[in-house]
Amino acid sequence: MILPPTPDAFYDSAREFAETALEAHRDRRSRRLALDAGTALEHLAKACLATRSAALLTELRSEANFPSLLRLLGIREGKGPRRLRTVGLRDALERAKTFVTSNAPDDELRTLVDMRDGTVHAAQDDQVEERLVVAFVQHADALLADLGRDRAKFWGGQLAVVDALLADASDKIAHHVEVKLAAARASFDRRYGEEPDELLHLVRRLANPQVLENDQAPIECPACESPGIATGAREVEYDHQEDQDGTIYPVAVVRLTVASFACRVCGLQLDSAAELTAARMEAYWEDEGADPLEFEPPFDEDAAYEAWRDQRDARKD
Repeated sequence: MILPPTPDAFYDSAREFAETALEAHRDRRSRRLALDAGTALEHLAKACLATRSAALLTELRSEANFPSLLRLLGIREGKGPRRLRTVGLRDALERAKTFVTSNAPDDELRTLVDMRDGTVHAAQDDQVEERLVVAFVQHADALLADLGRDRAKFWGGQLAVVDALLADASDKIAHHVEVKLAAARASFDRRYGEEPDELLHLVRRLANPQVLENDQAPIECPACESPGIATGAREVEYDHQEDQDGTIYPVAVVRLTVASFACRVCGLQLDSAAELTAARMEAYWEDEGADPLEFEPPFDEDAAYEAWRDQRDARKD
């Protein structure tokens, strides 16, 4: 009988591939780096999915995969699959994004996936390869945090290398963002520095977004203090409140995780959560005015309580 892979099995495999990926980076073997780093991320993402439900590993593109779904669900009746099929790297990472917030730039991860799949050639530029390996370790750390795993045990003897890569990347991002902020301030001063306050007030009022998408929110620009637009993803989480007689009941809370920012007045554009953090902006906050029903099916109090209890138990662990 074909048994579904476990989160522990995915984790152990990911740790082995992560080690060889960093060794390939040291030896300047770009193709090997892409193969092993991509596989490590695939297995970590699958561990995150399988921890919630093995059914989340199901490949959805064909009805022929239905036997695999039965096996992943632990249903043994019927004809078993000749080969257990699960979701691939690209889709596994996309599904895991539902649960995991990462500082790794999406475009760098897409390039790494394309290199792993052989749809683009290996990086010939040292700076490109450096960005890819940084994106790899950033995303791996985010997946490890979701799994509640000790990153020091995962990276083992490579931990110092990983920390050095992240520190260097953080310094580069901070410098890059400072340049962006300075350029945006210079642009703002050049266009509006000599204009009367009344005109600037009008410009800011016109720039203030009147209609926002579900993944957007207004936020002040750190360069020119004008209203800008943060774009990300809203998700519903569950908290609890206690009334006067001590009864505890669950409440739904909408939180926004920001992935980018744009200001139409000074032209500032921040393209990742890491850049927002470097600009000293909030990249995650509770959206008090949002209606949870817009982002989830009708509120189920029993399900809300179960979700809150699971989150509470996870925090204790």
